[in-house]
Amino acid sequence: HRAALREAIAIETDVEVETPETAERATLVCANGKRLGPFDLIVDASGARSKLRHCLGDAAMPRPLAYGAFWASLAWRDGFDRSALLQRYDKASIMVGVLPIGRPEPGAQDMAAFFWSLKPADAERVKAEGLEAWKARVVSVWPECEAFTSQIDSFEQLSLARYGHHTMTLPAGRRLAVIGDAAHSTSPQLGQGANMALLDAAALGHALARADSLDDALATYASARRWHVRVFQALSLSLTPFYQSDSAALPFVRDRMVAALARVPPGPQFLAAMVAGTVIDPFRRIGLAEFQWPAAG
Repeated sequence: HRAALREAIAIETDVEVETPETAERATLVCANGKRLGPFDLIVDASGARSKLRHCLGDAAMPRPLAYGAFWASLAWRDGFDRSALLQRYDKASIMVGVLPIGRPEPGAQDMAAFFWSLKPADAERVKAEGLEAWKARVVSVWPECEAFTSQIDSFEQLSLARYGHHTMTLPAGRRLAVIGDAAHSTSPQLGQGANMALLDAAALGHALARADSLDDALATYASARRWHVRVFQALSLSLTPFYQSDSAALPFVRDRMVAALARVPPGPQFLAAMVAGTVIDPFRRIGLAEFQWPAAG
């Protein structure tokens, strides 16, 4: 946002985009009849419920996943790791998480994303049972989280996240590029949603800077991201039931399999690459290189 302001790029708010019209250039048609543009290229980063991707022949909506989560951004509290995501599980049907998310602006207080896994279909029942009953359930799973539940005075402070799985076959064409969740949505279990979107943006920028034409750039972007996205999506879809499902068997296997893998090389390296999104190198084809982190200690 600050970069757009610095470059004097116009920002339109409170606009519902319905469809693009493409000819020599592209125009966005809004629900209220307003037309935006023309543009050389439209980049759709509107999320999993994108309306624009249908214009590339992808009419499917994300397949809903059984579990979602209540989320809240709360003040950070001591006693939790400031550099790591922490989660507590009861099988795969109950999960509490605390994620450090930094500060909203310089000088502000550190914040945490606090979340509780549940089925979206159960959200109204949980609300009807009352806030205190829900808080008590959270604290029974992870007593230290009372430091966060004590900051919640109403269900209005909680956002209900719904997850779905969907992968576009071709996320580009006709002066339109689709990136992020609009192109490939999945569950957040591997924690790579924002990184995948940033890699999409980097790949698109790299292709636009080097291709001879817009059509060539869009084809290069789609090709550069294809296998990294597909492998990650497959991993996410196959592993999600181990972490969010009604199964009792899968979390039993999870706890023993991950513990064993973490002790025997190359298990630790594979687990680290999986949650870092680097099982397949996402960098080389888009002109980037992985940062060489200094050795621990």
